[in-house]
Amino acid sequence: MSLISLVGASKDFGLRSLFSDLDLHVGDRDRLGLIGPNGAGKSTLLRVLAGLEPLDQGERRCHVRTRVVLLDQEPRLDPDLTVLEQVFAGDGEAMALLREHAGVSHQLATSPEDDQLLARLSALQHRMDSCQAWDLERRCREVLERLGIDAAHQERTIGELSGGNRRRVALAAALVAEPEVLLLDEPTNHLDAEGVEWLQSYLDRFGGALVLVTHDRYLLDRVTRRIVAVERGEARPYEGNYGTYLALKAAEEEAEASSAAKLKGTLRRELAWLRQGPKARSTKQKARLQRIDALLEAPARQGRSSLAMAATARRIGKRAITAEGLAVAVAERTLLHDFSYDFSPEDRVGIIGPNGVGKSSLLEVIAGRRSPSEGLLELGATVKLAYFDQHSDVLLAKDGKRKVIEVVQEAASRVQVDGVELTASQLLERFLFPPAQQHQPVAKLSGGERRRLHLCRLLIEAPNVLLLDEPTNDLDVHTLSVLEEFLDDFRGCVVVVSHDRWFLDRTVDRLFHFEAGRLERFEGNYSSWLERRADATTPGPAPAPAAAGQQAPRPAEPPGRAAAVGPRRRSFKEARELERLETELPELEQRRRELEKHLAAPSGPDYARLEALTHELAALVERIAAAEERWLVLSELAL
Repeated sequence: MSLISLVGASKDFGLRSLFSDLDLHVGDRDRLGLIGPNGAGKSTLLRVLAGLEPLDQGERRCHVRTRVVLLDQEPRLDPDLTVLEQVFAGDGEAMALLREHAGVSHQLATSPEDDQLLARLSALQHRMDSCQAWDLERRCREVLERLGIDAAHQERTIGELSGGNRRRVALAAALVAEPEVLLLDEPTNHLDAEGVEWLQSYLDRFGGALVLVTHDRYLLDRVTRRIVAVERGEARPYEGNYGTYLALKAAEEEAEASSAAKLKGTLRRELAWLRQGPKARSTKQKARLQRIDALLEAPARQGRSSLAMAATARRIGKRAITAEGLAVAVAERTLLHDFSYDFSPEDRVGIIGPNGVGKSSLLEVIAGRRSPSEGLLELGATVKLAYFDQHSDVLLAKDGKRKVIEVVQEAASRVQVDGVELTASQLLERFLFPPAQQHQPVAKLSGGERRRLHLCRLLIEAPNVLLLDEPTNDLDVHTLSVLEEFLDDFRGCVVVVSHDRWFLDRTVDRLFHFEAGRLERFEGNYSSWLERRADATTPGPAPAPAAAGQQAPRPAEPPGRAAAVGPRRRSFKEARELERLETELPELEQRRRELEKHLAAPSGPDYARLEALTHELAALVERIAAAEERWLVLSELAL
C-alpha cells in the first residue's frame, strides 16, 4: 500500500531542474535511501514528500490521516521550550499529557507552594496513569540519552543548547513520534559512533516507512532496501541496498560508455561515406543522409559530472608534528593530559571518542588556534598545514555576499595541479562548480556545496599536513569517495576526527581513542578497533558449579603461564558445508556477472523484465554476502 505518492512530479530551482516527471511511491515499511551530489535536490525532495514544498508540476498524494515527520537539516525548534517539552511536541493524547505535565512541573520548580499547580499536577498524573504516558516518557528520556542528551541537559531550554545538541533533540523528537512515514535528512550529523550504531539498530526495528538522506554509507547499506539517485534533473530508482546500487550503477555506466563508443563508430563510418560517396542523389543515398542527420541531432545523454581532486601537496621533510607531554584544557576543564607522539610525514591517524571529550580542541591546538595548557607542540620547518574544520558556515558569515570564484581567487588565481596550470575557474569546475554557478553569491550554495567550496579553498594552497574535523558532514557520497581516493594519493600527514565508520576504515591505519583524559593508541582501522573492543567487553562463559565430591576447578594461570588451548576443530558436517560453499560461490558469482551483463545490455522498453532481473540481482548479492561470511567462519576452524 502506498502511503505517499508523487506522480509526474517536477521541481525547478531557479534556472536548474532538480527533477522532472518523477513517479515515486513510498509504501508501508519501505526503506528508501536518497543519494546524489550536493545541491541535486535530495533535501528538496524530502520536503516535497513531507508536503512542505510545493511542486511546479505533478501532484503529491497522501492520505490525510497518514502521519509524516521530517527531520530537516536545520530544524526549527522553539527556543523557549525545555528539551523534554520539545520532544513531547508530537501528536496524540499521551504526548499532549506529557507536554502539559512538563510545563506544570517547570512552573512548580519556581512556585512549589502553589496549591492550584499541585492540584493540576495530581489530576494530570491520574490521567497519565490511565493512558500509560509514563512509559512514553521513559522511552523519550532513553532516546535522548542514547543520542547524547543527558538528564541535566533535558531540563534546559532549547535556546541554551549548542547547535549539535539542538539537532539531536530534533532527531529524538522525530524518532519518538513514531509516524507512519519518517523522513530523515542527514540524521548522523553531530552523533558520535555509538550514537550512530544505536540509531542503526533503532531504524532496523522501526515499524513505519523510512526515507533517508545520509552520507554514512554503512547506515545506508544496512538500513535501506531501495535507492533513488537524484542527479542531472532525474530521480532514478534502484532496487536493493547501497552495495547493490553500486553494482548496478557500474554496469549502467559501462553500458553507457559502450553505447557512446558504438555511436561514435557509426558516425565515423557514415561521415566517411558522406565525404567519399558519389555525388548522385539516389534514394539510398538520401536515406543515409537522413540517418546521419538523425544521429547528429539525437540528444546525447549528459555524462555524469566528475569531481577531480588532484594532489597539489608540496614537499614535506622528515618531521611533521611533535607533541610532548601535551595537555588541553577548556574553561579550566582538562580534556587531555600527557600526550606525546611524533606524527610522521606519511601518518594516517584517526582520533575517535564520544562528543565533548576534546577531539576538536586537540585539532585546534595542532592548528595553532588554541594554546596547549601544558607541554610542547612543534611543527616541522617545511609543514604547510590546512585545517578543514566543522564550521564551513564561516564562508557564509565572511563571504556570503561574495561570488564563489572570488573566494577561491583570494587564495590563488592560478595553481599547478599535476604539472598543469589551472585558473581558479578551471579548478572550481573540477570541484563541480560550473561557470554559471561560480558567479553566484556564496549564500545561495547548499550546506554541502559550501563544504565543498571550503575544501577547494584549502587544497588550492597545496598543504602537506591535513587536519580534517568531521569532514563527512554535509558532503555527498560521491564527493566522499573522491576525497578518499585523494587521500590515498596525498603525499603528507593526515589527522582525521570523524564518527563516519566507512570513512575511517578507508583512510586511517592508526587510531587514538579518548579514554579518561588520555589518548589510547590502536594500530588498525575503525572496524578492527570495534572488534577488539567487542572481544574485550564480551564476558567469558561462567564456570559450571562443581558436583558433590568433585574437585573444584583450579584458578586460571596468570598470563604467560596458561596452558595452550587449541582452536575448535571443524566437524564432519561443517567440512561438508565448506566443500559445498567452495563449489557454490563460483556459481553464484558467475550468475551475478550474467545478471549484470543482462542489465547492462540494451533491452528496449521491457521494464517488467528489467525489474525482475534487478530483484534477482539484489537477492543474489545478499546471498553471496551471507555465503562468503559463512565460508570465512568455517575456513578459520582447524582441520
